[in-house]
Parts: sequence; structure tokens; C-alpha cells
Amino acid sequence: MKQQSRFRHTSLLKFCTTQLAIAGLVTLGIPNGAATAGNQFALCAKDLKAANITSEIASQACSEALQPEDLSLCVLKIKVLTSLAGQKALGACTRVRRPLELASCVIDIDKQIENINANSVLDHCRRSLLPEEFSECVIGLNSANVASPDKALNTCISVNQYPSELSPTFAPPPARTSVQ
Repeated sequence: MKQQSRFRHTSLLKFCTTQLAIAGLVTLGIPNGAATAGNQFALCAKDLKAANITSEIASQACSEALQPEDLSLCVLKIKVLTSLAGQKALGACTRVRRPLELASCVIDIDKQIENINANSVLDHCRRSLLPEEFSECVIGLNSANVASPDKALNTCISVNQYPSELSPTFAPPPARTSVQ
């Protein structure tokens, strides 16, 4: 009886030890938040170097980015899917709030409209407040033969800017001053 009890304790101890060891190995495999955040910056720098950006510029751009993965994806997508250089793409991607929307804008217009100036497309998409709507506007006007590519870019960018005068105005008219 004593031997049987000792056998149960030993088996139970081995079972628990095995389960604890497995649980420990599993938790070691899960990266903590700091390691994940560090990987974003490493991935960004690696992607920018793949886009022919120097190590110094890549490290500076990634360290300043709020969303380093989005920044590097923006640059890579524009460089790979258009004729633009990585350095130009980086300049634009770092100056917008939503770099992935910028990339989509540039790529969509570049692929849909033939013989369009890619540098102009990049600049207009960067200046647009709503890049995805801007690209739809440009592509739509051009495909309907309403405007040339350059005219479509300029027309759609002016629509996206904040209007200087709203109509109708709900503000009271300025007070009249009497001249004596």
C-alpha cells in the first residue's frame, strides 16, 4: 500500500512538472510588448534599406515615425509598384498622417492612367486631405474623358481643400459702421 501511494505521488509529481515545463516554454515563446515594439522599428529599417534608402536615413525616419511599419510599407509599395525612387517615396510618406492611404492613392492613379507624371501624382496625393477619395476623383474624371490627367489632378486637389467661402453662410453679416 505504501509503495502504491509513493508511486501515485511520483507520477503526480512528474505530471505536474511536465505541465509546468510546457507552460514555461509556451510563455517564453510569446514576445512581450517591448520586444514587439522593437521589432516594428527593425522591420521598418530593413524595409527601407530594401528600398535603397541609406542606413542613416532609414534609422532616422523609422525612429521618428509614429507607425514605423506603415511608413516602410508605404515606401516599399510606391517604389515597387510605380516608377518612383524610394527616396522620393520616403519624403512623401513621412509627411502624411496616413501613409498607407498615400501609397494606395499613388499606385491606383499610376496604374489606371497611362502617361501620367508619377512625381506629380505623388505630390498631389501627399497634399490631398483624403487621398483615397482624391484618387477616385482623378481616375473618374479621366476615365469619363472629362479632363486630361493633369487637369483632373488639379481639379480634384482643389475640391479637397477647405473651402474659403461656405454657402449658405449662417454667420451674421458684419456690423455696419456709420460714417459721420
